[in-house]
Amino acid sequence: MMVKVIVDHDPSLSYEQDSLVKKAANVFLVPILNNIPARLQSVIKRSHESAEEVIEHATTHRALEVLYHSGHPHRNQSLKSKLFHSIWFNTINSKAVRNRLQLVRREVTTALRRRTDRGEPVLVLSVAAGSARAVLESMAALGPKKKLVSAVFVDKNPHAIDYSRKLAEELIGDTTQVRWVIDSIGNFLAREATSYDLVEMVGLLDYFDDAKTITTASGIFRILKSDGIFITANIKDNPERPFVTKAIGWDMIYRTPEEFARLVVAAGFKETATKVFLEPLKVHSVLVASK
Repeated sequence: MMVKVIVDHDPSLSYEQDSLVKKAANVFLVPILNNIPARLQSVIKRSHESAEEVIEHATTHRALEVLYHSGHPHRNQSLKSKLFHSIWFNTINSKAVRNRLQLVRREVTTALRRRTDRGEPVLVLSVAAGSARAVLESMAALGPKKKLVSAVFVDKNPHAIDYSRKLAEELIGDTTQVRWVIDSIGNFLAREATSYDLVEMVGLLDYFDDAKTITTASGIFRILKSDGIFITANIKDNPERPFVTKAIGWDMIYRTPEEFARLVVAAGFKETATKVFLEPLKVHSVLVASK
């Protein structure tokens, strides 16, 4: 496999990593977390309101937004809330999902700037968009040149669409260049005839088996322009997997970067035009492929 895998340590990004003290503490903490049985999930919920929100809305944009904001910590929290906030939102997986957001945002912004700096219009598709935070923040980072970017956000959850609309108003103001579609990716790709410069699909492949991953990536390959870019991601096996699966109730399909890349290449993308970044905690792989 010729796909390049890079552990990303971009100093311009505020990546979260574990200190030596935290690594030492994890030797004892992670086995404890991994041995929390599913029946104690209600105890975790009662320990912190943001932990309850993550569990109640696992796999959705609501849970991710809570994680992106580190569990909405408040100064007037009780000592108990502060303690459990420190535990739940400083886990390896919690930090890694915030690292993934930064990495995806960098790659989306880079792809957009490459075109807008030349004065070219850009058409973006975000698949299973959720809040579409990475794309919207990337558009906002372009300043006046964001007017060159048009975007289509597809998600089957109407609540995610509503949230994304509000976030778009907050981040980019004028949303006339953005269109929201309530649909599944399968239905959308089956009938889509438009060609896109950039397709972003982060989080969805964590729930697709190999066959569905190849089918979906093939559909995206079809609608990309000849020089289009595909940005996607997949979770990798990590020490906290039992905790996330059992205690949080967030079950996913874990793949190595090489396994992940192999599926995308099988969908039509060239090995030589594909690279995979691992955020520093090595929990999430972010793949960038040019058609």
